[in-house]
Amino acid sequence: MGMLAIVVVLAPLVAGPAPSAVARPTFQGNGSVDEAWLTGATPGDALTLLRDGVKVGSGTADPLGSLIIGNLTPGHGYRWHDTTSGDESGAFSVLAPGANPRTDSRLYTDQPMSQGLNYIAMRDGVRLAATVRFPLGVTCTSTNPCPTVIEYSGYATAAPTDPIPFAFCPVLGQPYCSEEGDANLLPDSATDTGGVVARVAGFAVVSLQMRGTGCSGGAFDLFGDPSDYDAYDAIEIVAHQSWVANHKVGMVGISYSGLSQLPAAGTDPPGLAAIAPLSPTDDLFSTGYPGGMFNSGFAASWIDQRIADARPAARWSNGALAPLSSTPVTGVAQPWTYYEIDAELAASGGTSSTCLANQALHDQSEQLDSLVGPGQVAPLTGGSPAGPGRVASLYDVRSMRDWAQHVTVPVFISGALEDDQTGPQWPALLSAFPATTPVYANMVNGGHIDSADPQVMSRWLEFLDIYVAHKVPSNPGLIADVVLDEFVSQASGTKSQAPLPAFRFTKDATVAKARAGFAEHTPRVEVFFDNGASSAGAGDPGSTYSAGFANWPPEGKVTTYYFGPDASLKTAPPKTSSSASFTLDPSARPATDLPANGNPWSASPDWNWTTVPAADCLGFETAPFTRATTIVGPATVDLWVESPTPNTPVEDYQVTVTEVRPSAGQEEYITSGFLRSSNQVDLPDSTKLFTDPSYLGTDARPLSASTYTLVKIPVDPIAHTFRAGTELRIVISAPGGDRPSWEFDTVDHGQTAVVGIGGPVSSALVVNRVKGVPATSTLPVCGSLRGEPCRAFAAESNGPTG
Repeated sequence: MGMLAIVVVLAPLVAGPAPSAVARPTFQGNGSVDEAWLTGATPGDALTLLRDGVKVGSGTADPLGSLIIGNLTPGHGYRWHDTTSGDESGAFSVLAPGANPRTDSRLYTDQPMSQGLNYIAMRDGVRLAATVRFPLGVTCTSTNPCPTVIEYSGYATAAPTDPIPFAFCPVLGQPYCSEEGDANLLPDSATDTGGVVARVAGFAVVSLQMRGTGCSGGAFDLFGDPSDYDAYDAIEIVAHQSWVANHKVGMVGISYSGLSQLPAAGTDPPGLAAIAPLSPTDDLFSTGYPGGMFNSGFAASWIDQRIADARPAARWSNGALAPLSSTPVTGVAQPWTYYEIDAELAASGGTSSTCLANQALHDQSEQLDSLVGPGQVAPLTGGSPAGPGRVASLYDVRSMRDWAQHVTVPVFISGALEDDQTGPQWPALLSAFPATTPVYANMVNGGHIDSADPQVMSRWLEFLDIYVAHKVPSNPGLIADVVLDEFVSQASGTKSQAPLPAFRFTKDATVAKARAGFAEHTPRVEVFFDNGASSAGAGDPGSTYSAGFANWPPEGKVTTYYFGPDASLKTAPPKTSSSASFTLDPSARPATDLPANGNPWSASPDWNWTTVPAADCLGFETAPFTRATTIVGPATVDLWVESPTPNTPVEDYQVTVTEVRPSAGQEEYITSGFLRSSNQVDLPDSTKLFTDPSYLGTDARPLSASTYTLVKIPVDPIAHTFRAGTELRIVISAPGGDRPSWEFDTVDHGQTAVVGIGGPVSSALVVNRVKGVPATSTLPVCGSLRGEPCRAFAAESNGPTG
């Protein structure tokens, strides 16, 4: 289908008074990307969507008088008809993904923005809240333009109060403390990478609120096409501001506002200079369903909160939208929304509030339980098919790995290899970026916040200076340095940390020379090892050595360690076949490795990483290494298994990778892998090292009770040096007990699993051993490394005694 021309009638979107809080909303509709929206009907009215006079959809106006119909064919000639009242909208077009307005469109050139809260119109007429925050102590103008970045998420991003005086008053002192605003309108602290860090480093920040959340209009769709192309429009609108240096912008943010950068860049907006995501994921499915199992811990709670955030802070009263309450209602909308509606009504004498009017479509949010919920991966049973699994129509548009294939601007990306929220599987993004795209990835052991450790942030800021500000990097000033130190301390839960490394290339004469130097001396992938063992203090952010690699996975020796009948891991397979059995009992240990109120980011978390009872797992380990051996890359366990329990065609498995210290009787966590056994069909990009299941319900395969089935379990990336005298160990069990906040809706219930060993059923671990890593000789104190708890070694039922 050809691309549609987009005609933007801008005047009604940005001119005239804001919608009234007391008058009935206008009956109006418009086309968005692959969908159509309507507002202003009477709640309960029967609505019909027509195209060229032919019915293509219908529905009922929701309690706020609105309706959205999706999955439409892009094109002209759409119109809404209210069959109850007889009202009819004007004709409009449904838009196609990638059919972008011209760069000189009035949509982009005629929407001036100023410091503070703004409402900017998107291509479909929906207005988003966007708060402009100038650099600390700087006013940006056309004669003093500022390098600018956008932070984009559905958290309380655009809440207009400046977070710097509130969070950093004690360390900044006057005059910054006197600039405090309304605490009820503070943005979420998860947006501090833009709202605080980038600003003290000299960047203006536009805090962009995702549609359907906060004071933004539209309906929340969790990275659906409308939200992705909102990012395109917002980038172009901001890039055209007179106060934006170079008329190009970057994107920054961690977690939610890190994820949003991949789809935004994938839409290829001309005004985008570079992106710098921290703690992303590779795919919503891999976080929501690790190994094909529903993540009933973090993912479920996160989705529940997004559903609550997207609810409208409005009600229908006397034929009009009215505030739901003057104070926040628990579980309904973001709290700042209520206070902003009140402030706007007060400022207008009670006549209008754009934030209130923007609530009209919030009840039409995507049904998120169709994206993240247990029914999506209902297990295969004897008489019923599996759930639909990873449905391409739902997940591909929301796949950061798919979007990464279209990113052409420079990328700085950072994440942790024990990330407790979005997960440690994010390095799969690195092989998705085009080879021609400048990509600079930093990875480190630790939790979700460790993507912003000092050793990373100095490179992150260098990157922003060079690729967004187009200037030679400069070390932060005293105030910036103080704020950066305090940011890391607050975020990581530590009281001290390694100092921010000095910026490189500060003496280069031109930005071109600095850019060339950065490209030459910054590897595509840099791994920071032993984070938590530096001189900053045990458990504080700081690594003792690092290594750079040109590719992911790095060049190395793909090594297979075969399971042995004596619980060994050896590079030669046993010549004869045998087996070992264990019980898959998820109740045998706590669901998580940290108490509910524990802080996994502190220097010394209150870990509760328990051993698996001997009968409930199998353990296999290498002999002590004779010299330092470094493993970097994804891994796979080839598990030959049968399920002798009647009527149990599906089992769930967890593989735990650890380092054993025989002389001390200790065991340190490294990473895990997960799989529901029905996911036996792998995608073409799978290799011996990297396993990528399709996770399609139609691909589900049962286990046999009488013959072995090969199940390939993807193991999250490993980046670890095993010093001489230590051993590599894997433990296979029911899922759970290895992560601070990931929990699993598992089918395991105490049934028996039988694992094949040797001969034609040689189960094995496959890893990537690399050379040339300058590891320190000192073995870190067990438990001091961030994200890697320590426990006493205990033998499993098939294993040696230690």
